[in-house]
Amino acid sequence: MTQGTKSYRKFVATAATATLVASAIAPLASAASFTDVAPKYKEAVDFLVSKGVDGLPGNKFGVNDNIKRVDAAVMIAKVLELDIKSAPASGFTDVPARAVEHVNALKAAGITNGKTTTKFDSHALITRGELAKWIQRGFELKGSSDLAFTDVAPSYKEAVTALVSNQITNGISEKQFGTNNPAKRGDYAIFLHKASQVTPEQK
Repeated sequence: MTQGTKSYRKFVATAATATLVASAIAPLASAASFTDVAPKYKEAVDFLVSKGVDGLPGNKFGVNDNIKRVDAAVMIAKVLELDIKSAPASGFTDVPARAVEHVNALKAAGITNGKTTTKFDSHALITRGELAKWIQRGFELKGSSDLAFTDVAPSYKEAVTALVSNQITNGISEKQFGTNNPAKRGDYAIFLHKASQVTPEQK
């Protein structure tokens, strides 16, 4: 585990307290609360909800919706339980207030550097390849595999190999990982859930 990730990945007791207080006011959601969560997504969505990830308006989790970079950042920061209060400012000028601390923590942990030194590109859709990199770095996944995919550029090979080796995903077909395809919230939920279950011995 890298020193940067060690420094910023820890459980924040105050967040747990806030969750307990909130649950006293309104029941915590679950996959059953959403109208669009098919059985294959249920366990993953329940896991994300337990980490404080919200659904979308209209009682939906949005399993088939594409994800913006800013929302993906908030989700992985919550799943990794990054210390969002101690991270220094990222320097990005295009992050909405609701996600500033989460993005700060992702950069501090070495999970992302944004698009430029000042641009995170918050409202752009995130691709499956970009998510592969975030997940591989965030969960410190390793692995070796002969990739059969024809759409994985060298810059994505390490991350995609790690996800395939750890059985987090098999791509969208035998020959395509879907590297440049916009990522779906439901698929991302499954990726995060499966990555969280990888044991240190497997990494």
